[in-house]
Amino acid sequence: MRIGAIDIGSNSIRLLVGDATRLDGDYEIRTIARAGEPCRLAKGLGATGRIDPALAERAGQIAREFLARARSLGARRIVIGATAALRDAANGRDIASGIERLTELPVRILSGEEEAQLIYRAVVLGLGTGLQRSACVVFDLGGGSTEVVSGLGGSPGRWTSLPFGAVTLTERYLHGNPPSAAEIEALLADVRERVMQQCASFPERAPVLAGVGGTITVLALMDRRLQHYDPALIEGWSIGPERLAELSERLIAAPTQVRRGWPAMGEGRADIIAAGVLVVRVLAERFPSTGLYCSTQGLRYGLARLAAEELADSDA
Repeated sequence: MRIGAIDIGSNSIRLLVGDATRLDGDYEIRTIARAGEPCRLAKGLGATGRIDPALAERAGQIAREFLARARSLGARRIVIGATAALRDAANGRDIASGIERLTELPVRILSGEEEAQLIYRAVVLGLGTGLQRSACVVFDLGGGSTEVVSGLGGSPGRWTSLPFGAVTLTERYLHGNPPSAAEIEALLADVRERVMQQCASFPERAPVLAGVGGTITVLALMDRRLQHYDPALIEGWSIGPERLAELSERLIAAPTQVRRGWPAMGEGRADIIAAGVLVVRVLAERFPSTGLYCSTQGLRYGLARLAAEELADSDA
């Protein structure tokens, strides 16, 4: 079954077109095409509580273009899911309705629990059968929220949606270029307090700690010294604690204009990456492990499995 998924995130909008095959009670997704475009829907959201209409219009245009691409590749069912920006904004439902008019498809504003469970399932299945009996903690660091889920193998357990992401934390705390020590400490204090409170019932350690999102992709590209993005060379890559600290320090200390020149830095990422790696630092402190596993199969893969399940039901 060829299916498609469009993930409308707080910083980027992502497309996946894939072939879904039923395997061991779940769906294996073979990637046909994937793409992403920065949109920064969460820009200014913390201050105004609303999504800027110009950004919403751009999001709608990107979603329509991605939909056309998915259909041109033969996708029979396409699911559009939206996350923290539309979930939190006072005008989020209105923005979703506008995108629905452009695409003529429903936009599902996911709850924090729905998002967390879809992400966990996608990441663990993507990392392979070796994790099917392991205790795992998975996080998805987005632009406006950070989902954290613990579980055993492919079965999610406890979850939380932390109310911050790389965009919102940058706007709230990091105004220097590069950020000052005081700005960094203020951000870390806030993130540590929220993680301590909202992850209090989670396991003390994580035999497997896995992350997904643009920040994780940049860290993996830098660790592997890759010049271009190649999901096959990133998926399942593990970054040890000392190397993770080294990469984080390098990213935080560099000015934005220097970061933009690095091959690993995707468009729309250079100015928010410092906040992202600081969140990773806190999560790695909270969930000690032998290394951070890097995943490229986040929410859009979860949405794709949802599309496959719905297509199978409609064909039955």
